[in-house]
Amino acid sequence: MKEELDGLARNYPDRFQIYYVLNQPPEAWSGGVGFVSKEMIQTHLPAPAPDIQILRCGPPPMNKAMAAHLDSLEYAPQMQFQF
Repeated sequence: MKEELDGLARNYPDRFQIYYVLNQPPEAWSGGVGFVSKEMIQTHLPAPAPDIQILRCGPPPMNKAMAAHLDSLEYAPQMQFQF
């Protein structure tokens, strides 16, 4: 879905942002590197609010860790969506 997500970010920059994170990125990678941390979430994602939706996609351990981080940062369950 990368092309579709990039298109949404391009067409709706005030309403849709993406921050990609790879554990083992290629050399020319300009996104995040490593495991998603609470600090990374606080830096790159909007603060919890009723009109915020955080989408995540990745292997089960990453999704589990990221859900725990989002919960601890007070993102309500309805603010989170996992592919």
